[in-house]
Amino acid sequence: MKTLLRFLALGAGMAVAAGCGGGGGGGDNLPAELAITPQNAVEVAGDVMVGVLDVGSLGVLGGSGLISADSGAGPAMSKLSPELAGKGVELIMMAPFGPEVVACDVSGTVTVSGNLASPDTLTPGDTITARFSLCDDGEGTVLNGTMTLRVTSFEGDLLAGFVRIGLSMGFQTLSVTEGSDIYTANGDLTLLMDTLAYPESTYTMSSDSLSVNDGTQTQVLSNFSLSAGLDESSQPAAYTLDASGRVGVTGQGTVSFDSLAPFAGFADTDPDSGVMYIEGAMSSSINATVLSNIQVQLEMDYDGNGTIDETRIVTWDELEG
Repeated sequence: MKTLLRFLALGAGMAVAAGCGGGGGGGDNLPAELAITPQNAVEVAGDVMVGVLDVGSLGVLGGSGLISADSGAGPAMSKLSPELAGKGVELIMMAPFGPEVVACDVSGTVTVSGNLASPDTLTPGDTITARFSLCDDGEGTVLNGTMTLRVTSFEGDLLAGFVRIGLSMGFQTLSVTEGSDIYTANGDLTLLMDTLAYPESTYTMSSDSLSVNDGTQTQVLSNFSLSAGLDESSQPAAYTLDASGRVGVTGQGTVSFDSLAPFAGFADTDPDSGVMYIEGAMSSSINATVLSNIQVQLEMDYDGNGTIDETRIVTWDELEG
């Protein structure tokens, strides 16, 4: 399950940082529900909770990179990789002159083209296409395939980095290679980024259907929604994150998840508060309560009768393992 959520995070980062997206066709057929058992409870909780955090942190990264590109407003001090930062304005503003071929840092290219109403800004209805050809920027991933993006809403100053922008994107057999692993995605993603009130920013992502195949199995996400907030007025920066949806793996099963209280934390640490509810087959469930940025309490109801059958206190390291 982590594979799919991490691919979604990468896609959200690329949407803003590279000005790209693509249309159509995620997997709508989720596998049967997965029963939560004493043997799989910690793994299920880790897959969902850590995966959601990955989506939120890398989704916010796209916005941080765009803010920092020209305005001098630095990227968030949050749980973010620098992988995609600083590319957004450069590639988006090339689109009216496309197709424009941009060399990737190590090898390969990105060909950017688009249909923009104005060369100076973004306008609802604008479309941008990026075609990755074995693009390696030296950050551990190689991209191949096409993404297309449509601007659904826009206000603010793109060059200054203070914007409210809505993006609709999709993936059509877009592959990401990490070492010997190749992940191929199909489906849709929407992203709403609001940095007009910087240093406070909000990011919302959703997907009706997205599937990722790793060569051996397909993971499917549906009815997904995530909202993240970032406040850089404090040092270290504070973040909040809540999410809901369903995620499943063929041959294993599907669980649903919903934030009962948003995750909250500071800078590059794990959350120190928040509650997430995870439910599987026959109402089996996990109620995960964040005790600190070190520990999480898991309360399991294996038979779905509403009574806690087992309580475990685990570390974030265990969940991330």
